[in-house]
Parts: sequence; C-alpha cells; structure tokens
Amino acid sequence: MTQKERVLEKLRTGEWFSTVNAVNMCILRLGAIIFDLNKEGHKIEARRTYGKTYSEYRLHSQQENKNTK
Repeated sequence: MTQKERVLEKLRTGEWFSTVNAVNMCILRLGAIIFDLNKEGHKIEARRTYGKTYSEYRLHSQQENKNTK
C-alpha cells in the first residue's frame, strides 16, 4: 500500500488527520500527498488548529459534497 493510499484510507474515516498522525505512520510529506489527492478530485478540508503549528485534514463526506453543489 502506498503512502497516498494509506492517507486516503485514514481520511475516509471522516476524522481529522494531522501531520503528527502522518509522522507516526512514517509519512513525512503529508502536504504533498494532500495536494495530489486534491488534484485527483478528492474534496479535502483543511484547518489550522488553534495553538498548533500544523494543519489537520479530513475528507468531505458524500452528503456534505451534495449540499455544497
């Protein structure tokens, strides 16, 4: 399983996924992977966590995607 597949699997849980989570899985370029997944058409939401120096990401659910169209 590639790093991109592993990240996508985690994002599909609907939970926020951070750089810290990625490093714990030995994935060091999460931003690049998120960029690639966005380019492939995945709708990924990003947020900055107050008091933290990293971003967190999650995949929009199908229901959320339908509501935004």
